[in-house]
Amino acid sequence: MKRYLLSDPASEDATPTRVPIDSRVGIYRLGDGSKTIVAETDGQRVDLGVRDATVSRKTEGRPPVELSPISRGISVRNHGSTNPVSLSTNLRTHTLTAGDAAAITDDCRLTIGISLTLQATVEREGSQRSPAAEQAAGVSPAAHARTLANALRAASTDSVAESRSVIAELQSFLASHPLDSSDYKEINARVEQIERRLDSKAGGLHHTEELDEEWQAELAALSDRIEGLYARASG
Repeated sequence: MKRYLLSDPASEDATPTRVPIDSRVGIYRLGDGSKTIVAETDGQRVDLGVRDATVSRKTEGRPPVELSPISRGISVRNHGSTNPVSLSTNLRTHTLTAGDAAAITDDCRLTIGISLTLQATVEREGSQRSPAAEQAAGVSPAAHARTLANALRAASTDSVAESRSVIAELQSFLASHPLDSSDYKEINARVEQIERRLDSKAGGLHHTEELDEEWQAELAALSDRIEGLYARASG
């Protein structure tokens, strides 16, 4: 899988800058008065060709917006951008306020401030597709549930941000595929509870970026229940 950003320079004659996302990439404005927006990765700064005073500067050495490679694509986190960060696909636009995170699993436009627009690209090898793409292609609920369950298992060993993203996808899936069973109601309530707990871990007093073994086991058990529930319903 290849992950990278393409800048959208303000000048029509300028060439877009490509920034690989092989490790963490911070996006911020330099504090030298030039309004220069840079992408910082592995200690190197890349000028994105945009001048925008509405993009935040670093705070205590941390960039306001950070992108990281994850198993399913790219994680985007708003550490403290004064202005909201917007993620736009062909289907919808999602806004990240300070402390929020989301996963990019397909091509997406990332808007920070007024003038900075970046194209985030996820190139997969072979026929691997995101859960959303599989659903759009007409995959059965049981197969979609299995894909999401596998994604949650993988996300639990990756990061809190990735786990939150998959839980959000699971909530949408459960709402779109209701079942008349007590197991469904219990799982739905469990997912909502886990969402609140993950939100607390992401921005509350117990803030952390990774999940311990107990959390991983809990999410693995939930994945098994969801996969089994829809497998039985399809039989």
